[in-house]
Amino acid sequence: MPLGISAPPGDTGRLFIVEQTGRIKIIKLPGGTVNPAPFLNISAKISLGGEQGLLGLAFDPSYASNGRFYVTYTTPGGSFGTCVSHVAEFFVSANPDVADPGSEASLIVVDHPQEQHQMHWMGFSRRPGDEGNLYISSGDGGMFCDLGPGHIEPGGNGQSTQTLFGKILRIHPEETPGTYTIPLDNPFYGSQIDQQEIWAYGLRNPWRCSWDRKTNTMFIADVGQGAREEINVQKPANPGGGENYGWRVREGLVQSPCSDDPEPPNAVDPIIDYPHSTGICIIGGYYYRGNRVRALRGHYIFADTYGPDSGDFTGRIWTIRYDGRSASDFQDITSKLFPTRVGDYALNNPVGFWEDNSGELYICDFGNGNIYKIQ
Repeated sequence: MPLGISAPPGDTGRLFIVEQTGRIKIIKLPGGTVNPAPFLNISAKISLGGEQGLLGLAFDPSYASNGRFYVTYTTPGGSFGTCVSHVAEFFVSANPDVADPGSEASLIVVDHPQEQHQMHWMGFSRRPGDEGNLYISSGDGGMFCDLGPGHIEPGGNGQSTQTLFGKILRIHPEETPGTYTIPLDNPFYGSQIDQQEIWAYGLRNPWRCSWDRKTNTMFIADVGQGAREEINVQKPANPGGGENYGWRVREGLVQSPCSDDPEPPNAVDPIIDYPHSTGICIIGGYYYRGNRVRALRGHYIFADTYGPDSGDFTGRIWTIRYDGRSASDFQDITSKLFPTRVGDYALNNPVGFWEDNSGELYICDFGNGNIYKIQ
């Protein structure tokens, strides 16, 4: 049940695979062998099922010297009786292929209202002046239309700046384990009312984000509800964030059926959205800046886990171009990649991408447990 791929900065010999069941495994490159012992195993403590489990992994920019990495996961219980979301840090042991399970220190622990839309993706940006800040994507807490217990009205969790749900968060982990500070240019820094960790809001379930290594534009794929899937951008010209992407008042470029409230005056349009006749679960990818596949240069590569609602629920791989103002040239390249030329493997359900240190791309397929490299 692989959900994501990561690797420490500068590490070209290993891929770290996040399995929803609570393990992080290491693939040794270039041979593709999997270490028999997991890098980390917290399967005994997590809650597993649906969208719960071990969900995200990010390595500290100084991992080579401090051995620190971060994970997101869920555990049973909480005041709502569903689960508890954790953002925690660990350290590697004396063995570089094995983490120290006793080194855990919690950064963020919050009771989760429903069983879906947890905190999951994490990453450190490449933007100058943004060094050491950890970004965390957080779903709106779950439930249809961002409603019910644990959802703040009016506007739901997506529009409320008094909750961490439905956001992109930004924090600065400090040297003392389990501690962090708020970057001074976070939009609600110093507030006694709004959550200071918030960097962007108005999101439903932002599943996978990335930065273009050339332009430093941030891409945020937000999974829709009943109508539209969307890709948002956050431009480097506004490093302090504060964008409102519209949920739950909007879904993509249309009015959401969840609310008849007027559109927020500060709502930011997605660069592209598409209906569920095209796909029902968007997966964020990367702007390709590698060298192995010339035809993909200058394209944002992303996916949909299940494809169109009228199909057989197998995924799709897509590309667009983005010029800093608008998106164009939407293409389906699934048939150019799958079945694979070596092994004749079919694509099942893609859930994540990974850009290695040279800009080449990998695909994580939840449906069949395979990891692919685009060559």
